Amino acid sequence: MTHPWIRLALPFAAIAVLTGCSTASSPEPSDPISSSAIEITAESAEKTADGTTVQAFMMRGMVILGHESNSIQPCGSSQQFWLNTPISDREALALITPQGYQAMYAEVIGYLEPAPTEGFAADYDGRFNTKQINLISAEMSGGCKQPPHTTRAFGNEPGWAAEIKDSHVTLLQIGQDRQSQAITRQSAVAGKQQYHGKDFDLTLTKAQCSDTMSDALFGWQSVLQWQGKRYQGCATLGATDVTLHWAGQYRSSAQGSSGLTTIVTLNPDHSATTTYDYQNEDPSIVETGFWQQAGENTVQVMMTEHQGRRLNSERLFTLAGKRLTVYEERINGQTYSLGREGLQLDKQ
Repeated sequence: MTHPWIRLALPFAAIAVLTGCSTASSPEPSDPISSSAIEITAESAEKTADGTTVQAFMMRGMVILGHESNSIQPCGSSQQFWLNTPISDREALALITPQGYQAMYAEVIGYLEPAPTEGFAADYDGRFNTKQINLISAEMSGGCKQPPHTTRAFGNEPGWAAEIKDSHVTLLQIGQDRQSQAITRQSAVAGKQQYHGKDFDLTLTKAQCSDTMSDALFGWQSVLQWQGKRYQGCATLGATDVTLHWAGQYRSSAQGSSGLTTIVTLNPDHSATTTYDYQNEDPSIVETGFWQQAGENTVQVMMTEHQGRRLNSERLFTLAGKRLTVYEERINGQTYSLGREGLQLDKQ
C-alpha cells in the first residue's frame, strides 16, 4: 500500500485510499529535531562506549531483523551495520517483521560504534545504535530508490496528508483541492515539534505510531487543527542526513623521505578509508572504518580494520575552511601524539 506522504507527489486520480494509524504513547523523552531533518544540537549528542560525544544522524537503508541478524544496509551501499533497536519498540517491530529474514525499508536516527569482538554482531562493519525509529516498513521495498522525503503527517477517517516544505504546510485530502498555508511560527522542545499558521496548528509528538492498514511503524504521532477541523495520525521527520557535507576525500601533502601521503575518504554511507601512499617503492597501507559528526566543526573518523586485521583507532578532526586537522590519535584506548603540527588534510 502506498502511504499518504508518498501520495503527495501523485495526481489525485491515482489516489484511492489513505492509510490508517493507531498510536501508542512512548515513555522515553526526545531530542529537538528540525522540520526537515535532524538538527545538530547539544540535546542530539550521544556518548559512545569509549566516551566520545557524537551527533545522532538519520540513516536510510534496508534492514533485516531476526534472531541471528539485526542489520541495516545503507541505501546505495554494500556496507552492513549491526542494528540495535530501542527495547520499547521491539514488540511492535516483531508484529510487522516478515518471516524468512526479508528486508524492510527503514529510516532510523542514531550513531555508530565499532562492532563487538564476539557474537553475531562481530562480523559486521560496525554497530548502529538506534535512538529513534523514524519509519520501518515491510511494504516499501523500493524506498531506497526514492529521494529523502520532507517532514510529513498523515492519517485516515477522513484520509489526509500534510507536508512541510519551503516554510509552508500543504494539506491533501481525497476529492478536495490542495490547500497551503505559510508557517508563521514554529518551536521544537524535547519530544515535540509545533508549527503554527494563520488558520492551522500542527503538533508532532515523539511516540510509537503503527499503521493499521499496512506493515509499518512510525516514530511520531501527529495532531492537525486546520480551519476548525481536527485530524489525527502518524508522522515522519524529513529523512535527509544533514551531516553529509563532511563526505569527500581529504589529502595531506607528501611527508618525509618516503613521500608519505595520507588520504582519508569519508563516504556518503558513513564508511571511511584511510590510505597511506608512499612515493618510494613501499606498498600502500589501507585501513577501513566509519565516520560521523562529533560537533559543529569536528568529525570522528574511526578505523576498525588495518590490512584485514581488527583495529580500534579514533581521530577527532577539526575543520577550518577546507582543512581537517588532528593532533592526537587514540588506538585501543591509548592516546598518541601526531606531532606539533598534527595531521593536516585538505579537501579535494
